[in-house]
Amino acid sequence: MMRPELVGRFFWRELKRADVLIMLFAILLAVASVVSLARFSEVLNQAFNRKGASFLAADLVLRFSQPLPSALSAEVEKTDLTKSLQTRFTTMLIHRNAMQLAAIYAVDGQYPLRGQLKVSTQAVGAVSTVEKGPGPGQIWVDRRLAQALNLSLGDQVELGYATLRFSRYLVEAPDVGLNVFAAAPPALMNQQDVAASKVIQPGSRVSWRWLFKGKPKALQQFENSLAGQLPAGVEFTDIKRSNSPISVALTRANRFLMLSSLMGVLLAAVAIGVAARRFCDSHVETVALIKALGGTRRQVVWLFAGQLALVLVTGSLLGLGAGFALVKALLLQYGRLLPTSLPPSTLEPLWLGLAVGAICTLAFAAWPLWRLLKVPPIRVWREGQEQQGQSRLHYVLVFVALFAAIALFTRDLKLTLAVGAGAGAAVVAVALVSALLLKVLGRSRGIGGAWRLAVAGLERRKGASLVQLGSFTLALMLMILVQLVKSDLLADWQASLPDNAPNYFVVNVAPDEVPAVNRFLGQYGTHASDLYPVVRARLVAINGEKTKEENADDAQSPRGGRVGIDRELNLTWRKTLPENNVLTAGAWWPKADDARLVSVESGVAKRLNLKLGDKVTFRLGGDDFSAKVASIRKVDWQSMQPNFFMIFSPAVLKDFPASFIASFHLDSQYRPQLAGLLKNHPTLTLIDVDAILSQIRSLIGQVGLALQFVWLLVVAASVLVLLAAVQASLDERRRDLGVLRTLGASERTLFRALGLEFLLLGGLAGLMAGLTSQLSLYLLQTQVLELPVNLHWPLSLLALLGGALGVAIPALLRLWPLLRRTPLRLIRG
Repeated sequence: MMRPELVGRFFWRELKRADVLIMLFAILLAVASVVSLARFSEVLNQAFNRKGASFLAADLVLRFSQPLPSALSAEVEKTDLTKSLQTRFTTMLIHRNAMQLAAIYAVDGQYPLRGQLKVSTQAVGAVSTVEKGPGPGQIWVDRRLAQALNLSLGDQVELGYATLRFSRYLVEAPDVGLNVFAAAPPALMNQQDVAASKVIQPGSRVSWRWLFKGKPKALQQFENSLAGQLPAGVEFTDIKRSNSPISVALTRANRFLMLSSLMGVLLAAVAIGVAARRFCDSHVETVALIKALGGTRRQVVWLFAGQLALVLVTGSLLGLGAGFALVKALLLQYGRLLPTSLPPSTLEPLWLGLAVGAICTLAFAAWPLWRLLKVPPIRVWREGQEQQGQSRLHYVLVFVALFAAIALFTRDLKLTLAVGAGAGAAVVAVALVSALLLKVLGRSRGIGGAWRLAVAGLERRKGASLVQLGSFTLALMLMILVQLVKSDLLADWQASLPDNAPNYFVVNVAPDEVPAVNRFLGQYGTHASDLYPVVRARLVAINGEKTKEENADDAQSPRGGRVGIDRELNLTWRKTLPENNVLTAGAWWPKADDARLVSVESGVAKRLNLKLGDKVTFRLGGDDFSAKVASIRKVDWQSMQPNFFMIFSPAVLKDFPASFIASFHLDSQYRPQLAGLLKNHPTLTLIDVDAILSQIRSLIGQVGLALQFVWLLVVAASVLVLLAAVQASLDERRRDLGVLRTLGASERTLFRALGLEFLLLGGLAGLMAGLTSQLSLYLLQTQVLELPVNLHWPLSLLALLGGALGVAIPALLRLWPLLRRTPLRLIRG
C-alpha cells in the first residue's frame, strides 16, 4: 500500500496542472449548480406557492357541489393538515324594505389559511388587515352591496331565517371576487349561521370547498391517499392546476429551470470527462515508470484512485460552499422579491449535489483510470505505442450514469427519458455532421501554407478534432438555447402583461346600458375588449346521451352516463373569432350564418372527448338548446380579458336574456370618473384586478431572477468545456509545434495556422450550434413550454461568427506561450 503522505504530496503537485484544475472546477461547478438550484428552488417555490395560494386562501383546495360520502368526509376530517370549510351559495339579503342578490361565502374560524382579509369600518376610508373572518352572528358585505341595501355599521341583515349584524365592510378576501362572471357582489358570514338560515335545501345550488394548508410533501400524500375515492364532480385544485396567468407562469418557470439546470450539469459532466481523460493520458509514462521500477498494480491504484478521490472531495466541498454562498448572495440582492420568512434549508440540496457530482466524476473518469492502470512497463521504452481506444462499455457506463444523475435530480421519469433521448440524438447527429465537415475540409489542403497546416492538423488529430468540435457545438448550442428560451419567456410574459394591460372588468351590464358603457370606454378606457353577452347554462347531454350530472342530485343514485361538467358554464355568442383565440380544428362560421354551431375550448374538448360534428345540449332555466361543434379553439388564458369555454353562433343564444362583460385599462387620472359611471348605472359591477396584476408582475420578477442565475451557470459550464477541449490536445500540439519549428516554420505562420484551425472549429461548431439550437428551441416552444413559435434563424450566422471568435481567441491565448518557446523546449516538453 502506498503511503498516504505520498498520495497527498502527489495531489498537491498535480493541482498546478491545468487539466486537474479544470476537472476540479468542473466538479465544483456541477455540485454548486445542483446545490444552489435545489436550495434556490426551495425558496422560489415557497415564494411562488405563497403568492399563488394567496389567491385561493389555501395551499390545496377540495371542491365539490354535492355532500361528500361519509367515508370520504371522515378521511378529510381526520387529516392532520390545517383545514377550513367554506360554503358558497347565492341568496337574497334583506334590510328593511331593500333586497339585493349576494354571493355568500360562509367560512369558519380558520379562514383564510393563506392570504389576507382586508376590511374597513367606513364606507370610504382606511383599510385594515385581519387574520380571521366574521364571528357567529356577523356578516361582512362588499361596499357596493352595503350601498344597495343602504346599510350602516350595526344594522341587522336578514339572510333566510337568520338575522345577522353588519359589522364590517369587506374590501378584499383571498378567494372572493376573482370570478369576473359572478352575478352578485360578495358577503362573508360564519359557517355556524348557515343551518339557522335554512337557505340550503335539497336541490339548492350550493358548492363547498375544503381548504388545506401544510408542507408540500404532506399535501401530496394526503391528495394521493384520496385519489381513488373521489366521486365524479369532486376534485382537488391548487394555483398550479388552474388556467390563470399565475399558474402558466409557474409551470413554464419550473420547466425551464429544470431543463436549464440539467443543461448546466450535463456541460459540467462533459468538462469533467474531457479533463479526466487528459489527466489519465498525461500520466501514461508515469505509470509505466512506476511499474518498471518495481511498483505494484495495487500501489498504482492507490496513487491515482487517491488523486481522483481527493479531486472529487475537494471539488465537492468547494462546490457546497460556493452553492450556498451563491444563494446567500442572491437572497441578499433580491430579498425584496422573496417571502420574508424563508424555509429552513434541508439536507436535500447537500446530498443531491454530492451525489450528482460523484456520479458524473466516476462515470467519466472510471474508464480512463482503468486504461491507465493497464499500462505495461515496456511503455517506458516504446513511447510511441498507443493505448486502445474507448470501450463500448465506457459509453454505456457514461450514459447510464448520466441517466441516473438526471433522474435523481428531476425525479421525473418522463422528463428524464426526454432529456436522455434528446441528448443522445444530438450527440449522434453532431458526430456524423462533424465527421462529414472534416472530410470536406480535407479536400481543400492546397489553398495556402497556413490553411494547409490548419487542415492537416485537423486531419492528423481527427479523433481529437471530432471531440473538440462536438464539445464546442454542445457548449455553444446549450448556451444559445438557454439565452433564447429565457428571452422568449420574459418577452412572452411582458407581452401578455404590459403596463397598459386591462386592470378593470365591468360586469352585469344590462342590454340598455351597453351604449353608455361603450361611450365611457371610448372616452376614458384603453385596450378595452368587446362587450361580450353572457348567459349561464348547464351541459345536460352530448350526442343525445345524458351527462352524469343529471343524476347528481341524489347521492345514492347511479352515476351512469357520459362525463360532463358539474357546474353551470358562462356562455357567449359572437360573429367573429376573438383576438386571443386560435382555431386548432374546424372553421369559424360565416358572419351571416344562422346555423346552430358552437366553438369549444381545446382543454374542455379533450376533457369531454368532443369532436367536430358532435352535438351538445344545454339547459337554461326550463329550456334546452343544442348546437353542433364546428371548431376547437386554443385560448390564451394569460390575457386579462373575458375568456369562454363555449362560444356559440348568434342564432343559438340571441333570444335569451343576457348581461354583458368587458375588460379595459383605466389610467389612474381617470379613476374618479368611475364614480359617475356607477352613479348613473348603479347595477354595474366593477372589479379592480390591479392587485392580481401586481402579484403576477412580482412573480415574473422572481422568475427573471432565476432565469438569469441559471443562464450564468450554463455559461460558466460552457467556458469550462471549451477550456477542457483545448487543454486535451495540448501535449500533441506542443510536439507538432516543436517539429514544425525545427523544420523551419516561422512563429507567424504557426500562429496563423493555429488561428485558422480554431476559427474553422469554432465557426463550424457555431454554425451547427445555431442550427441545432433553432430545432431544439422549436421543440421546447411547442412541446414543453407551450410558447408561441418564434425562431431566430439569422442567429445561426451570428453563431458562426461568435463561435469562431469565441473558440479561437481563448484557444490562441492558451497556446500563445507554446509559440514563444524554443523548438528544443517544445520537443522535450
